[in-house]
Formats: sequence, structure tokens, C-alpha cells
Amino acid sequence: MQALKYLFAGVANTAIGYGVFLLLVTLFNMNPSYANAIGYVIALVAAFMLNKTFVFNQSATDRGTIPKFIIAFSVSFAFNQLTLLAGYRWIGLDAKTAQIFAMISYTLVFYILNKKFVFNGN
Repeated sequence: MQALKYLFAGVANTAIGYGVFLLLVTLFNMNPSYANAIGYVIALVAAFMLNKTFVFNQSATDRGTIPKFIIAFSVSFAFNQLTLLAGYRWIGLDAKTAQIFAMISYTLVFYILNKKFVFNGN
């Protein structure tokens, strides 16, 4: 059930992040890496709240949770950026297509880190 909740929360975050990405790349011709970063930063607050309360059922936030979440996000985002760059710079995919693969890598890494490191009940 937890993985399904994570999937639903991820859909919301993906819509936010990818929507911002598409807006910035399409309308403002922004560099895809910068647009990607901005999209993820905007979605980060929603991701924290949804993961904390909806996915991992934590009502309180201890002092270590937010730094752990930021670390998990940073590691996951690094995977995302690497996948995006590999896709559109090295493999030659369109940046919009490469970002879809990048989001998948981010989602998998972020779930594992949230489950095992951030919201593991410690």
C-alpha cells in the first residue's frame, strides 16, 4: 500500500515539476538543466509534505527529518540530472523525452532513500 501511496504522491509532484519544466523549456527556451532544477525545487515542498503525512504516516517532524530529506532529494536529483544530460547530450534524445527517463530514475532512488533513510522511524 505504501508504494501505491508513493506512486500517487509522485504523480502530483511529477505534474508540478514536469509542468514547470515544459513551461520554461517551451515558452522561455530555457536550458533544460536549469528548467529541470527549477521544476524540482518548486515541487520539493509538496513532496516533503505528501511523503511525510500521506506516504509514511508521520505527524511530527523531528529535527533530523528535514536534513535527511534534503540529502535524499539531492542524491535523487543528481541521478535525475545525470540521466537527463546523458539522454539529451550524449544519446541525442529530445530533452523532453530524456526528462521522462530522468524522472523515472529520480522516482526510484527517492523512494528507496525516503523509505530506508528519511522516514524509517528512527
